[in-house]
Amino acid sequence: MGFKSLYEKNWKRLMIVPIGFLIFSIFILGSNYASTGDFIEKDISLKGGYLLTIEGSVKLDLESTEESLSEIMNEQVKMRKLSSLGSGGVVGYSFEYAGDDIDGLIDEAGQLIGTTDRNRMSIEEISSAISKRFWDGTVRAILVAIAAMAGVVFLYFRKLVPAVGIVISGISNIIGTFAIMSLLGISISASGIAAILMLLGYSIDSNIVLTARALKRKELSVKDRIYSAIKTGMLGEYKITASTIAAQTILLKGNNNTNLGKISVDKDNKISITLSSEKNQIIIDPSKIELIEINDSIDSVILKIPRN
Repeated sequence: MGFKSLYEKNWKRLMIVPIGFLIFSIFILGSNYASTGDFIEKDISLKGGYLLTIEGSVKLDLESTEESLSEIMNEQVKMRKLSSLGSGGVVGYSFEYAGDDIDGLIDEAGQLIGTTDRNRMSIEEISSAISKRFWDGTVRAILVAIAAMAGVVFLYFRKLVPAVGIVISGISNIIGTFAIMSLLGISISASGIAAILMLLGYSIDSNIVLTARALKRKELSVKDRIYSAIKTGMLGEYKITASTIAAQTILLKGNNNTNLGKISVDKDNKISITLSSEKNQIIIDPSKIELIEINDSIDSVILKIPRN
């Protein structure tokens, strides 16, 4: 049974999926608000606190160390491992702490990592008052953006139902994203706000395209128009084009000019990476990549990339 036949027989039942997910997401965020006072957990960039970074190569279990430090400090401590981009080895740890006893955290974390040298530590303090003003301003900006987009969408379609549906879909995407972040234990940061705004913009934009596609193709039945919009939304007509890449073929050269393989773009704008040997390993380190040759006649670029 193909997707189209499945859709035609169950198109009303399929509406239960997004509606059910929205209700589930609202329940998750509501539970968070009832227990913590916030819909989603914010990191120190949005609630204030300290960011402590300590250099060290000792290997620690993040979960058990977080629990131990949080119990000692009587405040939640979030810990992240810092790894070398090249070797992948541990080079240090960062600690997010919203309490006041930063000296106590320095002593406890320093003992775990095995250093008391303040020159190997960095401390960044973020004011809770500034963070609160930033968060409040962000919420207001998002609400204003939603209201402005709702007005633009209404002016474009001149109909209330499509405009309301598009805006609700955009808001639902944000609610669903927050719910998934909450389930995965991901806190939102100042940089994450930019991602949320981008998500809202892309969501509204794609919803406008799909709604316009469904409304203007009047030669088709309502079910066929909705199916066409669903197919476009799921499969996407947004392809990576060759113009986003400097050439159609990029040849990869390793040490001693050995051939590692190539990256190519075909006529359908599909990107493929072909290695000359299964043992080849490409290191993505921009500082070590060398440009060897650009050949405009055959649309090719040759890069030298060190190999392990």
